[in-house]
Amino acid sequence: MTSDASSLATSDTGVLRDQFLSAMSRVPLSVAVVVAGAPDARIALTVGTFISVSADPPMVLVAVKSGSPLYSAVSQHRRFVINVLSCGQVEHSERFSGRPRTGRPYDLAEARWIRAAGETQRFLEGAVAAFDCELVEARSIASHVLLIGRVDEIVAGEDHPLVYCSRAYGTLSPLAGAV
Repeated sequence: MTSDASSLATSDTGVLRDQFLSAMSRVPLSVAVVVAGAPDARIALTVGTFISVSADPPMVLVAVKSGSPLYSAVSQHRRFVINVLSCGQVEHSERFSGRPRTGRPYDLAEARWIRAAGETQRFLEGAVAAFDCELVEARSIASHVLLIGRVDEIVAGEDHPLVYCSRAYGTLSPLAGAV
């Protein structure tokens, strides 16, 4: 890794923030839609910060803005579902981040859901994986809240995941000769 004077950290907060955002834009992220709330008032939001915390017991972490209606819904109902999007689901990422190419932002009716009779929207059809979670802990950090959930149910798909890197959508492909 090389650096020059222009890439060195600075004490100027605005410059450091810009450098941080630029550097983070080059870090590939999984793209997921988190769903929460009462059956008649479900909320869905696209997130890029989602990781596994533990396999024993299965736990995951997702970060959402502290003022988000999604955070309020999770706090009140203590449950959320993380739907990891497949490479063919860019439209869902855009819709649930508030920037759909067509239709209304955040409209759950625009997506196809897997559910049993009488269930609310939980699992997005075609998702790479979906994790139904009970909230274990919510921790405020700066402008976001880290939601840690114990996984109670998993639905796994077959497609390749959608990733976001360098301010563009893509998918993963294996490197030739790499294992």
